[in-house]
Amino acid sequence: MFVFVIQLFAPTVMYAAEAPPTVKLGSYYDIFLDSTNEVTIEELLSGEYTNSFTPSTQEYLNFWHTDDTVWLRLDADEVIKDNEESYWLEFIDKLETIELYLVKQDGSYDKKIGGFSNLEERQIKFRSILFSIDDPSIDEIYLKIEGSMPLTVISSLSTTTGFIEKIISYKFFVGAFYGFLTALSIYNLFLFFSFREKTYLYYVFYMWSFMVFQATMNTFDIELTGHFLPEWFFTRSLVLSCNLLLLFMTLFGRNFLELKKYLPLHNQLLTIALWINAVLFIAVLLTPDVMAINNITTIFTMLVLVLLWISGLTLLLRGHKAARFYMVGWTILLSSIIIQGLGFLGVIPLHPRIYEDIPAIGAIFEAIFLSLALGDKINIIKKEHQEMQLQLNANLEHKVKERTQQLELAKQELEQLANTDRLTQIPNRLRLDQVLETELRRAQHDAVPLSIILLDIDHFKSVNDQFGHQIGDIVLTEVAKLLKDHIRAGDTVGRWGGEEFLIICPDTTIDDAIRLSSKIREQFEQYHFQEVERKTGSFGVTAYMAGDTLNTFVSRADHALYQAKDKGRNRVEYAIS
Repeated sequence: MFVFVIQLFAPTVMYAAEAPPTVKLGSYYDIFLDSTNEVTIEELLSGEYTNSFTPSTQEYLNFWHTDDTVWLRLDADEVIKDNEESYWLEFIDKLETIELYLVKQDGSYDKKIGGFSNLEERQIKFRSILFSIDDPSIDEIYLKIEGSMPLTVISSLSTTTGFIEKIISYKFFVGAFYGFLTALSIYNLFLFFSFREKTYLYYVFYMWSFMVFQATMNTFDIELTGHFLPEWFFTRSLVLSCNLLLLFMTLFGRNFLELKKYLPLHNQLLTIALWINAVLFIAVLLTPDVMAINNITTIFTMLVLVLLWISGLTLLLRGHKAARFYMVGWTILLSSIIIQGLGFLGVIPLHPRIYEDIPAIGAIFEAIFLSLALGDKINIIKKEHQEMQLQLNANLEHKVKERTQQLELAKQELEQLANTDRLTQIPNRLRLDQVLETELRRAQHDAVPLSIILLDIDHFKSVNDQFGHQIGDIVLTEVAKLLKDHIRAGDTVGRWGGEEFLIICPDTTIDDAIRLSSKIREQFEQYHFQEVERKTGSFGVTAYMAGDTLNTFVSRADHALYQAKDKGRNRVEYAIS
C-alpha cells in the first residue's frame, strides 16, 4: 500500500512542480477591522481610512469569530507580475459573504461578490471562492469579508495555467484519498454482513462520517450541493458533520473496546457524551448562535477523543491485545484532530495543511490500523459462536433439569449435607478441597492472585480437658461464626479438621491476606467465649506460586502455621517459598 501511494503521487508532484508559481497572499495584505460595519469602498478610496490599515504578518489569516467587517487591501503591482496574463484569485475558506473591488488607476472600480450567500454569482461551480482578474489597468484590490462563521483567509493568486494544473493535482489527491477510504469501508461492510458484528458497521459509519466531515471541511458541500441547499445549511454544515463524526467515533470506540464489560465507568461517561452529542446536534439546527455551538463542539470533541484514547491506553496496559492497533491508529488521528482543533481556536497559526493534509494523513493511517484491529475480532466472533452453541446446550440441559426438579433439589440437599461441617455449619474439608482446586486452576490459567490462611485455636485441647467436649464444641461454633463475620464477600472459610480452619482468598495478594489475618487475629483475641472467656489463634498465610499443586500450596501454609506456634502463638506468619 505504501509503495502504491508513493507511485500514485510521484507523477502528481512532478507535474505540479512544473506549474507556474502560485502567490500566497496572506503576507501581502493590509488589514482594517471595521467595528462599525458601515465603512464603504468609496470612503476607503477617499483616503479617510488609509492610516487604519496595518500590514499583515501572517501568511494565512485567522480572525475566528468576529463581529467586525474585515477589509483587506492588496497592491496589484506586488502580486500581478505579468499584465498580459489572466489570473485567478482563490479563497479555500468557507466564507459567507466576500466582496471584491478591483480599483483601476483612474479611481473607478469593478465589483464582484462571492461566498455561499451569493452562490448564484460564482463563475465556476468549484469548492473554492474564485474571482477572475484579467484587467491590466487594476491598481489596487480591496476585499470586504463578513459573516457569522469563523473568518479565515487562506488565499492565493495563480495564472490560469497554474490554476488548472493545481486543480488537476488536487483532484488527483482527493480521488485517491476518498477512494482509499471508500474501499476500506466497503470491505468492512462485507465483514459486517458476514459476521453480523455491529463493531464493523459502526466502523463503516465512522469512515463515511469522516469523509462527510472532511468534505465539508474542504468546502466540497458547497461545490456539490450549493445549487439546491439553503444558505443556513452551509453556516452549520461543518459543525453538523463534526457532531455526526463524533457520534460514530464514540459508538465505534466504545463498542470495539467493550468498555461496558471492561471499563464500566468509561462506558457511562461516553454514554453521557453521546446524549450531549445529540443535544448539540439538535442545538445546531435550532440555535441562531452558530459561533457558540462551533466553539463548544470543537472543545467537546477533543475531550471525548481524549477519553477514548485514555480508555484504549488503560486496556492496553491491562494486557488487551486488540487495543494495540487501536492505540496506534487512535493516537495518530487524535494528534491530527487536536492540531486541527487548536488551529480552529487560534491557539496555533493557521495553515491549509490543518484543513487538508494533516487530517487526511491521520485518517489514512488510523483507518489502516483500526482495520488491523478489527481483524482480531474475527477470532473473537468464532469463540462467541462456540459459546452460543454451548449456551444452547446449556438451555437444553436446563429444560431437562426443570423436568427433574424434585430430584435435583434432593441432590442439592444431599450435596449440602456432604459439603457442610455438621457442628459449625460451614464448609467441611471436602468442600474446601473442591474450592481450592477451582481457584488453583483459575490462578494458573488467568494469572490472578490467590492466597490462603490456615489458623489453629491455641491450646484448644485444654478447653476439652478443663471444660469438657460440649464447651469445646461451643468454642468451635463461635470461632466459625467469628470467621464468617469477618471474611470478605468473595472468601470461603471452612473447617479443615479438629480445631483448624482454612480461609480461601481469591484475587488476593499475600500482603492483603496478611492484613486480613491480622484483623481476624485481633477480633479473635478480644472475643469473649462462653465459659472459657478468651482464646487466641495462630495463623499461617501463603500465596499461590507458579507450579504449585494443591499439596505444595497447603503444605506451605501449614509450615507458616507451625512457625507461628513455635514463635509463641497468637501471631501471623507467612511463607512465600
